[in-house]
Amino acid sequence: MEILEPIRLIQGGMGVYVSNWRLARAVAQQRPGETAGTVSGTALDVVYVRLLQLGDPGGHARRALRALDETFGVTIGRAICDRYFIEGGKAPGARFRSAPMHIVHAADDRRDFPMPNGAPVTVPFKLEDANIELLIATGFAEVWLAKEGHSGKVFINFLNKIELPLIYVLYGAMLAGVDGVVVGAGNPEGLPALSRQLANHAAVGHKISLLYRETGEDFVLAFDPQQVADGGFTARPLATPAFLAIVSLEDLVKVLAESNSAPPDGFIIEHHTAGGHNANPAGPMVRDTLGQPIYGARDEADLAAIRAVGIPFWLAGGYGSGPGLQTALDAGANGVQAGTVFALAEESGMKPEYRTAILTAIKSGTADADLVRTTTFSPTGFAFKVVQLQDTLADDDVYNDRARICDIGILQQRGFNKPDEQGQRTLFQRCPAGPVATYVDKRGLANNTDERRCLCNGLLACVGLGQVKEIRGELVEEPAIVTLGNHLDGVRRLSRQGQTGYHVEDVVADILG
Repeated sequence: MEILEPIRLIQGGMGVYVSNWRLARAVAQQRPGETAGTVSGTALDVVYVRLLQLGDPGGHARRALRALDETFGVTIGRAICDRYFIEGGKAPGARFRSAPMHIVHAADDRRDFPMPNGAPVTVPFKLEDANIELLIATGFAEVWLAKEGHSGKVFINFLNKIELPLIYVLYGAMLAGVDGVVVGAGNPEGLPALSRQLANHAAVGHKISLLYRETGEDFVLAFDPQQVADGGFTARPLATPAFLAIVSLEDLVKVLAESNSAPPDGFIIEHHTAGGHNANPAGPMVRDTLGQPIYGARDEADLAAIRAVGIPFWLAGGYGSGPGLQTALDAGANGVQAGTVFALAEESGMKPEYRTAILTAIKSGTADADLVRTTTFSPTGFAFKVVQLQDTLADDDVYNDRARICDIGILQQRGFNKPDEQGQRTLFQRCPAGPVATYVDKRGLANNTDERRCLCNGLLACVGLGQVKEIRGELVEEPAIVTLGNHLDGVRRLSRQGQTGYHVEDVVADILG
């Protein structure tokens, strides 16, 4: 795709609101054409609901939601503001009002929705209208703010494992003119074609996974843009964004390149040293003395084989420097994706106290291997990088002191309970990081809850949007969890070994020269 060819640097779409619109906008404005800023598409509905309850500092959320209404002649943005906005912000000790949890229901509309490969599948599930409208609106708002006032490229990043909100946030981002879509944490087969269908406001079915299904059963989530806001979004066709799949090895590259529906327009080849979620090691899980998964030669991508596929690719995980870029170009890549070095830039959404704590650790001489470790904390089952900071969920004492609760539910699993006496099946939703008894009651194994920590609450706390709760009679904020990649050399260089902060323009100059 032509839009991708000149891009040498893609900023990573990190965590929940770390890669927010401010960071993506700042990146996109530096060296336009050669760079792409990326917003995170994870938990945007929760983020905006909480920003509005904080009084919407700067008025940006309300401005973007107003733009949605004015552009398409709808009233969704106003309704969201009326429901959640608090003038002057909530009291410091008050809890956030919750965004509606994503709960699937049997769809009233039983027609066959076309799948990207052309096969019709009866769609049994849907989300509530309030969920759908909030997800579309916040996907629009985040991209609209990132693109405001410049012509640079803005992408949006999704985790394929977070299935329920994806198509709705994607549609909202497309309404705002997003230039590219990046999807990792799972096989995104079918999503490139689905993006093209949404560009024409077509009804789509997005396949979702359900545990304990019967042999041959497939389940999809239905979405028909014509049925949202009385079809107010469907007046004109949308641009189809470029689609990039994040993969770790050449096997999935080859499979996706030969897709029966539509191949990705590009790949991001992510090494296991990158931040956030990583693919697990090939073969049986083996751990080191710190409990970290051990990666080996089978986990290294064959770049020659990937180059032979003939689709553009970028390298991620340790390539965020001038020499790293040159290494990538020499290997046949179009450029690099960098995350960690942007996550600690002043424009990122990370709460300043955590950014300062990390730079202080670097300044004190803490080794990279002691500061960032690969864990099995994530409810997804993927390996997950965690910064070792006191008073966060990296601390076992903090983890053990926190009551297990699942009150946001973004990473919940879905499946069927055992049939009742009449043979009827009911749905459950569960999370390995939630209460153990609840998980076991919903056909889970207790050992699958070991070490699982709440990423939903933890990552929101990392960006200053943590829920308030009561512990032993005291009101406190949920403990944060902070993620970075293993390679901190760029952070050390730009921060002068942790002595000073730095900005996006410094990162772009350091990598692109």
